[in-house]
Amino acid sequence: MFEDTFYQEYALICKTIVNPIRLKIIDIIGDQKLNVTEIQGQLNISMSNLSNHLTALHRVGVVGREKKGNFIYYYLVEPQLLEVMKKMRAVVHSIASRRNRMMIDSNLMPDKL
Repeated sequence: MFEDTFYQEYALICKTIVNPIRLKIIDIIGDQKLNVTEIQGQLNISMSNLSNHLTALHRVGVVGREKKGNFIYYYLVEPQLLEVMKKMRAVVHSIASRRNRMMIDSNLMPDKL
């Protein structure tokens, strides 16, 4: 039973993170605390779109927020997520390179011998 609950939570967090914009947001925040303006300055999306993504990440506990004066600063709740993403980036690069080589090789093969 506990294992099922764990995998449901695992899937929820992964499903929330697995979005190109959210992955970029996590990379942008990194190990710092940034406000929405600082985050948006590095993305090509509207403030309301960014707010929706940050809310989704906050809702599942990936990012935390802290109010300082007139600004809300966002930070990664689990900084070890950066290490996981770094490893995943290496895996994605390796798989994509292999897949691209296979596609190139298959295009070089004659259709009929």
